[in-house]
Amino acid sequence: MPSFFEELKRRNVVRVGIAYVVIAWVIAQVAELALDSFAAPDWVMKTLLLLLSLGLPLALFFAWAFELTPEGIKKEKHVDRSQSITHKTARKLDKLIIGVLVFTVGFLLVDKFMLQPGPAEQEAQTAPASTPAAGVDERSIAVLPFVDMSPARDQEYFTDGLTENLLNALAQISEIKVAGRTSSFAFKNQNQDLRSVGEQLNVSNILEGSVQKAGNQIRITAQLVNAGDGFHLWSDTFDRNLTDIFAVQDEITAAVVDALRARILGEEEIDQAYSGDFRAYNAYLLGNKYLAEHNLEGWSKAIEQYEAALAIDPKMALAWAGLSRAISEQTGFTSDFEEGYQRARTAALKAIELDPDLPEGYLALAEIQKGHDWDWDAAEQSLRRALALRPGDADIQTLLARLVVIRGDVEAALPQIDAALALDPLNESIQSTRVWVLITLGRLEEAEVAARRLHASDPERGGSTLPLSTALYHMGKYDEALAIGTKEPLRFLRLTAEALALDGLGDREGSEQRLQVLKDEWGDDVSYQVAAIYSQRGDLDNAFAALERGLEVRDPGLTYIQLHTAFDPLREDPRYDALLTRMGFK
Repeated sequence: MPSFFEELKRRNVVRVGIAYVVIAWVIAQVAELALDSFAAPDWVMKTLLLLLSLGLPLALFFAWAFELTPEGIKKEKHVDRSQSITHKTARKLDKLIIGVLVFTVGFLLVDKFMLQPGPAEQEAQTAPASTPAAGVDERSIAVLPFVDMSPARDQEYFTDGLTENLLNALAQISEIKVAGRTSSFAFKNQNQDLRSVGEQLNVSNILEGSVQKAGNQIRITAQLVNAGDGFHLWSDTFDRNLTDIFAVQDEITAAVVDALRARILGEEEIDQAYSGDFRAYNAYLLGNKYLAEHNLEGWSKAIEQYEAALAIDPKMALAWAGLSRAISEQTGFTSDFEEGYQRARTAALKAIELDPDLPEGYLALAEIQKGHDWDWDAAEQSLRRALALRPGDADIQTLLARLVVIRGDVEAALPQIDAALALDPLNESIQSTRVWVLITLGRLEEAEVAARRLHASDPERGGSTLPLSTALYHMGKYDEALAIGTKEPLRFLRLTAEALALDGLGDREGSEQRLQVLKDEWGDDVSYQVAAIYSQRGDLDNAFAALERGLEVRDPGLTYIQLHTAFDPLREDPRYDALLTRMGFK
């Protein structure tokens, strides 16, 4: 009677086990290289290793219970021992193991001497840059979103608000270039190497930190890092009561400025925007969170939060400015323009009355002067006042560039837009404006590339698909324009894109159906979109009739009439110049 170990050998269980382990190891090594190349998440490799581990006992069981015969695989107990060919199978397994081992040794040698970098390459990879890359301004900084380290991880809106306040405070210093909010917030929860972040945002310094909030206590840790070499310039931890939050924001900002001032800055002072009731401030931050969602539900929630802040502190200028912005955004995408913008105006003027040096108040007022009053000089004056109060704010520079576009000097606006994009390279709003300018200038191939990149970055954002659909439409790619247009999140913009693309495809019935839905559901509030569709059809009379209705209700869309190419067929008609004159453009 053979021993158990001898039976394992006879049935080739041991050889199968060795072969399985060797082959599994090779698979794991090759998979690791491949997955690294594709930047696959860690769980993919972990899952593969788990499956390989689970496969070993199955392979051993199979080798014990089954045997390979000339007639195929049979259960071992059904095989006549005198007819068994396990010895032949053993020789094949030995050759397989030897072959895999030879491959393994070769793989290790290639990996060591060919794939791994040499000493010089390793030094180049690990040695930090001693100075910022060429062309990077030493007076530049990015404020990355502070990390919420609270036990419940439910204070993200608070940490975002702290980050924005620090960013705004630093932007007050005229000598410093501050990366825009949108680009900085693109690295939220990314955990990227700060040197890489510095390269992408084109800045020399980075401020980052974390917040732990428990009950009425808060701990804020902040550090200023040289993006060129990764070295810390300054760091500190602040333990405070929530009632001291405004003081600690001042402390952090002052400490950062002192660290920068030692090398690059002048002696400009920084004003604190708010230092009142923390409950009002908390509601204000929630309002900002909802405002940034850029949809109707978010704007409604933002209005509720700003009003809650004002119920606690009626003299909070920031909340009045936020309320004005939220009402303006909501009004521009709904109806009752006159009533909505009047409410927004009252809130903006109240903010300025309470704090004449608050940039947010002038930004809110400029939105009304541009979108409803069509008072272009007043809008520019308000924006320039805001920029004087916060010279490093990329968003304000973008708004000024956009105003140049609206007023018809499209070509002159492009350098200003590019300058704003240099400060805030990941800002989707700036990117969108640039796409529209490229379309207007006839640089359609460039516009398509930029529009595809913009759409891919946030396809769920309202208005994100329209620039791409428009670029494709003007290139004659109507099928693609329709396919993209149907993905637009905002319904009235989606119907507009579909109506134009279907008309381009010769489907006048489908185009007319979309146009009728626009009229039925939104009436004169979408006069701009209706006029654009008629204009592209060459139906000038109906296009001008729609524009007349838009003038009566002061449709905010009309402010972009000199930018969008949909209205090119109207520009030689005398009625077009008369319309521009009535809008204050001439």
